[in-house]
Amino acid sequence: MAGCCGSTACGIGRCFGRFSRRYTRRYERRGLEATQKQLVAGLQKAGFDGRSLLEIGCGVGYLHQYLLLRGAATAVGVDLAPAMLTEAQALAARQGLAQRTRYLPGDFEVMAPELDVADITLLDKVVCCYPDAPGLMAATIARTKEICALTLPRGHALNRVAARLGGGLLRAVGSGYRPFVHDPMMIDRQLRAAGFKCVYEARTLIWLTRLYRRVPVS
Repeated sequence: MAGCCGSTACGIGRCFGRFSRRYTRRYERRGLEATQKQLVAGLQKAGFDGRSLLEIGCGVGYLHQYLLLRGAATAVGVDLAPAMLTEAQALAARQGLAQRTRYLPGDFEVMAPELDVADITLLDKVVCCYPDAPGLMAATIARTKEICALTLPRGHALNRVAARLGGGLLRAVGSGYRPFVHDPMMIDRQLRAAGFKCVYEARTLIWLTRLYRRVPVS
């Protein structure tokens, strides 16, 4: 698997890969999560009809597949867990989306230069899995033509305490995965410096969802 030689990357892939079937079953029973519904609402306002999608950390693929069924054109999904992508391919086939989807295993930050630019990039609860948030966002910005949509933990004390406790438990069981609470304002500044403007925001107690649109150069 390209880019999965480091303990963090491999830890993420192993940690989430074992739950791939559970993610699929949960979606088939309940549909999108509340934060994903917020993200879709933002994309409906911004417009995604006919757009190409690139989902980073796509999991079993149901978010971009949901958008494909409602007007998006094509989607590429990247994930560290091959088991997730196996589920994503099967789910795409069941929904008649096999010809409009492509799935690539590996670390997006490493693979990004080899990928095509997409109209819309999606990072749903992915930033919190990466130790190098600036590097991840720089790679994302380079592959985004129009809109970057992301959901990440809010930067308050509750999330930071939960991340520390969760990291301690994962360390105790020998997992290489660690959760992170990166400063949303740092990510906001990085996107704005790259020429993006925040056009949508929604929150839950835990999560912050934002859409950024690239400002045309006059």
